[in-house]
Amino acid sequence: MEMRDDIRNELLSKMKAEFGWKTDRGNWLRGGKCPECSGREVYARADNPWVIKCGRLNKCGWEQSVRDRYPEIFDSWSKRYKPTPQNPNAAADAYLSQARRLDLRGMREAYSQEYYNDPDRGIGSATVRFPLPGGSWWERLIDQPGRFDRKARFAPGKSYKGQAWSRPDIGMEDFAAAKDIWFAEGIFNAWALEQAGQRAASTMSCYNYPEEFLKALRLHIAGSDQPTRRPRLIFAYDAGAAGTKHSREHVEKARNDGWDASAAQPLEEDDNGRDLDWNDLLALDRLTDTHRADYLWNGEVLLAPSAQDKAYLLWSRYRWNSFTFTFRSRTYWASIDAAAVEERVTEYRQARARKLEDIEPGEEQDIRLEASRKALMVEEIANCAFRVLYRQRDEATDETVYFLNIDFPSEKRPAVKGGFSAAQLRKASNFEDRLFAFGGVWTGNAHQLTRILQKQTPDLPDVRPLGFTGYCRDAKAYVFGDIAVSEGRVYYPNDDDFFQIGKQALKLGTAERLLDIDYDADRLDTSWLSDLWTAYGPKGLVCLTFYFGALFAEQVRIEQKSFPFLEMHGLPGTGKTTLVEFMWKLLGRENYEGFDPAKATPAAMARNLGKVGNLPVVLIEGDRREEASHARKFEWEELKTAYNGRTVRARGVKNSGMETFEPPFRGAIVIEQNEPVNASRAILERIMSIGFDMTGWSEATKVAAQTLEQWPIEKVSGFIIHAARREADIMARFRQAFAQYEGELLADRAIQTNRLAKTHGQLLAFLDALRAIVPVTDDMQAQTAAMIVQMAKDRQIAVNSEDPIVSLFWERFDYFEENEKATDTSGRLNHHRKAAEGMIAVRLNEMEARCAERRLELPSHTELIRALKTSRGRRFIEITTVNSRNEGAGAVRCWVFHRPVRG
Repeated sequence: MEMRDDIRNELLSKMKAEFGWKTDRGNWLRGGKCPECSGREVYARADNPWVIKCGRLNKCGWEQSVRDRYPEIFDSWSKRYKPTPQNPNAAADAYLSQARRLDLRGMREAYSQEYYNDPDRGIGSATVRFPLPGGSWWERLIDQPGRFDRKARFAPGKSYKGQAWSRPDIGMEDFAAAKDIWFAEGIFNAWALEQAGQRAASTMSCYNYPEEFLKALRLHIAGSDQPTRRPRLIFAYDAGAAGTKHSREHVEKARNDGWDASAAQPLEEDDNGRDLDWNDLLALDRLTDTHRADYLWNGEVLLAPSAQDKAYLLWSRYRWNSFTFTFRSRTYWASIDAAAVEERVTEYRQARARKLEDIEPGEEQDIRLEASRKALMVEEIANCAFRVLYRQRDEATDETVYFLNIDFPSEKRPAVKGGFSAAQLRKASNFEDRLFAFGGVWTGNAHQLTRILQKQTPDLPDVRPLGFTGYCRDAKAYVFGDIAVSEGRVYYPNDDDFFQIGKQALKLGTAERLLDIDYDADRLDTSWLSDLWTAYGPKGLVCLTFYFGALFAEQVRIEQKSFPFLEMHGLPGTGKTTLVEFMWKLLGRENYEGFDPAKATPAAMARNLGKVGNLPVVLIEGDRREEASHARKFEWEELKTAYNGRTVRARGVKNSGMETFEPPFRGAIVIEQNEPVNASRAILERIMSIGFDMTGWSEATKVAAQTLEQWPIEKVSGFIIHAARREADIMARFRQAFAQYEGELLADRAIQTNRLAKTHGQLLAFLDALRAIVPVTDDMQAQTAAMIVQMAKDRQIAVNSEDPIVSLFWERFDYFEENEKATDTSGRLNHHRKAAEGMIAVRLNEMEARCAERRLELPSHTELIRALKTSRGRRFIEITTVNSRNEGAGAVRCWVFHRPVRG
C-alpha cells in the first residue's frame, strides 16, 4: 500500500526527530534508538514507513504501527482532504487507505463520505458510511473521534439482526466455495482479513449471530451442484470478555445448526499486552497463513470445554512439566506425572516384546499422548483470574505499588482494579489477604504465585504517579485527571487508566480530581470576554492574564527563576469572589474560590500548596487579625521561597531513615482578601497588587457580572486545554514581549526596583501572549497595559513606605524616649547596651503599659506582633533575651531593632 506524500513527509520529519536515524538513505531508515531497549537498531521503510521495528528480535522485538505512534497525523481527515466534485469521498478514501491500510480496489461502491453532527454539543465530524443488509447502515467518525462518546454509529431505528456485511465484489458462490469463513466484528476487520486472502464477513457486533446470512448461504449451497459441501465457520471476534463469551456461544449455536465451527483469537487467553484486532495485525503484516494458523489454535484453546481440556492443549503445544493458566475467569495449576507416563509406555513396550511384535512409532506416540492426558493433574488455585497491569513507582516516597486487574466468573461481578504492595505480591499469605479484600480467594502456594508473577511481570510498564494536578516539569506534560497535554497533543487514559506519553507512563497518584474539563478541539468559546470587560474592565483582564500565565509558571521559572504573586484586595461586595470563581471555571474547577491559610494546619497548608502544578493557589482572608485556633498564625514570610519555586514546607518521610520530603512549589499564588498584605519589603516586591472598589459600578456592570456567574463550566472549561496545547507558541510570544517590557519598566524613573520591573514585565508579556487564544482588542490591551504599569508604580510606593501601625509605634517610642530623664538609669525604654550605636531593644508589654498610663492609643498586641517584623526605618533583627542596661533589670526578652546612626 503506497503512502501519500504529504503524510509520509510529515511522518519522516517526526520519526527523524524521535529516533535519530544513523542511516536515512535509500529505501530504509536504520540505526534509530529503540524506545524499549534503547538499542540503536530500530528500522523502517523510507518509502512506506507504515511500521517501526527494533532489529533485536530475541532481546527486544519492539514494533509499532505509525498510526499508533503518531495518532495526531491520522486524526483529522476532512481538514486535510477536502471533497471535490470529482471525488466527494476524498477524506473517506484517505482514511481507509492511510489510517487503515485497506486496499480500495473493488470497494469504492461499498461506502460513502457523510457527516455527523452532535446536536447536544454542537460539534461534528466527517464519517465513512457503509450500507448494511436489511436496510441499516454503519458509520465511523474520522475527525478526532475521541471528542465524542462513541466513535461509530448505526442507523437509528434500523436493525441488522442476523445479517452479515461482506465486500460488494464477493457473492454467495464465493462464500459457498470457501474452505473457511471468518466472522469478524467490525467491517474494517473483515475487510482486512479479505485483503490478507481469507474469506471473511462482518457481523457488526459480537452480539449479532449471522443467522439470516447463514440461512441464505445454506439455501445457495443446497441449490448448487455440490449440495453437501460445508465451509467451516470461524468466529473471530475481538479479544475481551464480550468477544470471548459470544465466540463460545456462536460456535455452539453453529454446531447445533449443523455447521463445522471453531474460533480464532489474535492472542492466547492468558496473554498480556494490548489487544490487537485484525486490522491492526494487517498493518503489522501479521495476517499470513502461518499467523492465522496460530490464531486458530488460540481459538481452540478458547473453546476448550473444561479446564482439563485446556490444560492438555497447552501442554501438547509447549510440553511444560507444570504451569498456570486461567479458564473461565478462574486460575488453575497444572502438572504432569512424568513417571506415570513412562510407566504406561513401558507397559506397551513390554506387551509388544512378549508377543514378539515390532513397536509401532505411531501407536506408541498415541499411547504416550493418552497417558499424558490422564497423568495431567489440574487444580484450582484461585476463584478469579488476575493479571498484573503495571508497576507504580513513587521515587519521592520510595514506594512501589503493583496494579492488578481481577476478573470473576460471575457476570454479575464486574472486573476490578486494585493496588498491591511488593510485600503483598511476594508473600502468599499477604497476597491471600489482599486478594480477599477484592472478593477473590487464593488457595495456591508461594511457588505457584511466583510462577504466575514470573510470567506476568517481566515487561510491565513503569507508571509514574504524580502527587499533584497540572504540569510536570520533568515529563513536560500537563496531567489534569482524565485528560493530559504534552507538546501540543491531547492524551486520554488508556484501558489501564494511565497516560502513555511517548516513553513516559503517567497518572495522578491521588483519587482526588480537582478539575472537570469539557474539551472540544474545534471550539473555544470566548464570548464571555465582553461580559468580563463590561463588569471589571482592565482589572478583570489583569486577573485573566495572571490565571492564563499561571498555566506556564514552571516554564517561566525554568527560564527566569521566578514567577510573581497576584493580590486582589478590596471591600466585601466589590466582585472579587465572582471574578475568581469564573477564572476557576475557565480552568475546569467549579464552586471553588480558595482556602484560608489562617484556618489551615501546617500539614493542610503544605498539601494545598503542593497539590497543583501550573495552576493558581488562592489564599483568601489570610490576614485577619483574630488569633488562630492552632499553634501559630500564618505568616506571609513563609511564601518567600514559593516565588522561586522552592519548597515552602517540608515533612518527614515515613521510613527508618532521616529523609525529608520537600516538594517544590509548582503553582502560582493568588491572594484574595479585604485588606492589602502587610509584610516585609521582600514579600511586597514579589506581589503585584490590584484593588477593587465600587468605582464605575452600574446596572450594566451588575448584569455583566451576573452573566459571568451563570456561564456553565461545560462551555468554558476547555480554555485550559486550548491554552496548554499552544504552549510553544505562547512561550515564544512571552519571551519576545518580556525583554521589551522589562526594559521599558526599568527605564521608568518611578520604578526603582528590578524585581518590580521583572514581575510586572512578566504580566505584560503574558497579556500579549493571551491574544493567541482570546480576542483581546487593541483598546483592551492598551488600557490593561497602562493599569499594569501603574500597578508597578503604586507597588514601588508601597515598598518604600512604612506600615501605619509601625509608624505609630515608633512615634510613641520616640515620645517616651525624648521625655526620659538623663539621670534615670533604671527606667529606660530601650534596654540595649549599644543604644549609642543605633541598637534598640524594647519590651512590648512595657511599651503597652506606658501608653495605657498616658492614655495614648496603640495598636493591639496581635497587630504589633504582625507588623513590627516589617519595620523598615528601624530594621527588625530578632526577638531575643538581652542583658538590660537598666539597673537591676538583668536579662529581659525584647524585640531588637537597628536604626541608622547619622554622623
